[in-house]
Amino acid sequence: MIPYILIGVAVIVEVFGDSMMKLSNGFQRKLPLVGTVIGYGIAFYLISLVLEELPLGPVYAAWTGLGIALTAVVGTVFWKESFNWKKGLGLAAIIGGVVMLKLGV
Repeated sequence: MIPYILIGVAVIVEVFGDSMMKLSNGFQRKLPLVGTVIGYGIAFYLISLVLEELPLGPVYAAWTGLGIALTAVVGTVFWKESFNWKKGLGLAAIIGGVVMLKLGV
């Protein structure tokens, strides 16, 4: 159960890092840049712990797929980016792919 919780936390801190990257204005603003490095650093560390117990393929698929989905939600909610049926379909395909990989293990 712990590895799955760690994947969830890794996704959240990665999305935090993504958001800080957007705030950094092309790495011109230093404080958000520090947030980017911290977010990605923690995410990679947590995924390294998960990989001690779970196989690489499904872990990486879950981490990146859920990260993409949550980043799209954050972009829509906080950055007022557009969201349409094509983006929704793409996210559904990503999540479906992650589920299929998990079922194959």
